[in-house]
Amino acid sequence: MLHNVVGGRIGVFEGNGGDLRIGLAIQSLHDGHMLRHPPLRLSVFVESPRAPIDAIIDGQPVVQDLVLNGWLNLLRIEPVDGAVEERSGEGWRSRPVLPASSDLAATFARRAGR
Repeated sequence: MLHNVVGGRIGVFEGNGGDLRIGLAIQSLHDGHMLRHPPLRLSVFVESPRAPIDAIIDGQPVVQDLVLNGWLNLLRIEPVDGAVEERSGEGWRSRPVLPASSDLAATFARRAGR
């Protein structure tokens, strides 16, 4: 993990040791004048059928807490057809798939009205 939170809001350690760095978490979002992007959760992508992922979530309380309480975004890629689903406390739900990387620039240009 890049940053390890200390005491809730006290500060963070960088990596597995080092000096306590106060305010680093907000510095990654804010430039001193304005918020540059919203805080985001870690997104984890796993290419696997649903059953093995559900078995791990059910058998590991820490993983279960992280996934079901929204501390991270768990997304599953179906090995057969590439479909993407996201797991939350409500179960699995389909997520839209972005076009292939060669089409990304055109897609973003269309969305931006260019």
